Amino acid sequence: MGTVYCGPFAEQVDAYSHEGYAARILPDGTETGSWTCETREFTGYRAHCDCGWRGTTTYPPTDQGEELADEEWDRDHLRPLIDAEARRHTVTAARLLDLTHSLRASLPTTVDEQGGQVLTARARGALDVVKRLEELLDEVAGE
Repeated sequence: MGTVYCGPFAEQVDAYSHEGYAARILPDGTETGSWTCETREFTGYRAHCDCGWRGTTTYPPTDQGEELADEEWDRDHLRPLIDAEARRHTVTAARLLDLTHSLRASLPTTVDEQGGQVLTARARGALDVVKRLEELLDEVAGE
């Protein structure tokens, strides 16, 4: 029994096809995820995934070795899949700044008593949101 990821983007990365486990390396060099009486004698662990991915490191046949193999699967295989999917859903600061510029340019105006152009009440509320978004982007840029 392995590990199935069930966090953000699990459906997008098809997490059920990426069940990770520490496979036992048998004395003849074969690797198996089956733990039976026949596989009780083994020389180490290697990270495996149901999709066919295999880790590169052989870990000792200990509880710690098993944990290290599971960690390698998570770090070197699963996390890169999740991170790649997350990047597809990330909005860059540049795109958000473009949005704020477009919003500012599209705010409706009206004519005041003196004949000058002023923002409508609704546009003033939208401008407050645009200003706050710009402030947040400045804060992020400063971090």
